[in-house]
Parts: sequence; C-alpha cells; structure tokens
Amino acid sequence: MSWAMSSLLPIITEILPMILPSTTEVTHADQLKPMLDNEGRSIRDSAIVGKCDKMCASVLRIPPNSWSPIHHNSEQDAIINVVSGTGTLVVKEGFKGELRHHELHPGDFAFVPAWTEHQARNDSDQDLVWVITQSGPRPVGAILTDWGGQEIKTIE
Repeated sequence: MSWAMSSLLPIITEILPMILPSTTEVTHADQLKPMLDNEGRSIRDSAIVGKCDKMCASVLRIPPNSWSPIHHNSEQDAIINVVSGTGTLVVKEGFKGELRHHELHPGDFAFVPAWTEHQARNDSDQDLVWVITQSGPRPVGAILTDWGGQEIKTIE
C-alpha cells in the first residue's frame, strides 16, 4: 500500500459509515419467530437473522425435563449465553471423543466450535433459555440420529 493510500485510511473509516446505508435492527421478544421445534422438547426462535453476513442470533427455549436434538452447526462456530435456568451442554469432542457434560447457569457463556456434535439438556423443573450467536447470516447445521450418527435433517 502506498503512503498516500495509507494516509487516507483514517478518513475513509470515518466517512464510510455515513455513506453506506445501515439500519439498527431491534427484535422484541413478542416478535421472535420459531424456526425449529423439536416436538415441544425445545424451541429455537430467530432473533436477528439475515441482517449481515458474519453473524446471527437465536433464542433456544427448553421446557423442564426436555432436551434439544443431537446436532452440529456445520461450518459455524457458536457462542451460548445462558439467560435463565440451569442446563447441561453435552458435547462430543472429536470423532471418537467421549461425551463431556458442562453445567451452565445464568450469566455463563460457552463456545462450541464448528462441526462439534452437541445437545442442550434441561433436567430441572424450570425453563431453560439460551441466546445463541453463530458465525453466519443464519443458523445452519444438521440434526443427527445419535452421537456420531447419520444426519436426519438439515438446519437452514
């Protein structure tokens, strides 16, 4: 990069947000749209999806004594933030790895790498609510028959 071009970078970064159209998006709780329902055992709602190409957010709600399907998020990494309830994040580390159980409480965060098989479990008597941020414009992945099992449904 030439000296002249590098000297323009600070100016460009200040002007660019003023030139490019952008809009702040707000999704209120009563506007959440279900995108995946596991026969009532877990419900995943779209919160902020398709607004940019680098990330999206959804809300996972799991009633008492219920669980999500065993799944992976394909090529997307995910960050989980526990909003309410106590639950367990079960993960299979690697292809032949054993299952690891991570108990999560309100305020906790967890990072789930791409392609990692995992499941959310709620063995308590209260609802479990997680906000999940994924590294793509909309959540993707696949539901599996079992740990290391076949894909039975694609999440798109």
